[in-house]
Amino acid sequence: MKYVVLLVMLIVLISCGVVPTVYDYDEQQDFSVYKTYGFYPEMSSELNELNQKRLLKVTETIMHTKGLTRSNTPDIYINFKTIMSRTPSRNSIGVGVGSGGRGVNIGIGGSIPIGGPETYLELTIDFVDVERDELVWQAIVEKRFYPNASPEAHTSFFQKIIEKSLSKYPPKKRK
Repeated sequence: MKYVVLLVMLIVLISCGVVPTVYDYDEQQDFSVYKTYGFYPEMSSELNELNQKRLLKVTETIMHTKGLTRSNTPDIYINFKTIMSRTPSRNSIGVGVGSGGRGVNIGIGGSIPIGGPETYLELTIDFVDVERDELVWQAIVEKRFYPNASPEAHTSFFQKIIEKSLSKYPPKKRK
């Protein structure tokens, strides 16, 4: 029984850090030909200027670790799009009132939300082949975002989602 409780707690802790990410790419594309990248010139990420700078800096660092170099004449453009959405709090307290007797039952229930609305950021990363002007790779990730967090927290947020988003780039060749 002790091990079951530990296993359940471990699963809960691991699931809290998961960033769901969706990937798509052109299966016919040879990604080894891409050696340089640049950011899309007319990028409109919908982030404020400070957060966009953080996002670009984190991306540059990760692209460098993947062996790609930033260039003014790149092989691929990287474009970012974001959507911020607010949802009601997912936490609530249940309230119920009931009565019953002599074959007649009556019940009323409801829930009271705890906390304010939550903000989520959906980030789409597009890799566009510059020569052909075609989308060749895309990742979409969504995670809870805290707009009033510190600059360090925002940098850490972008670090986590960019690492997760680019973890599957370049895609492995299928045999």
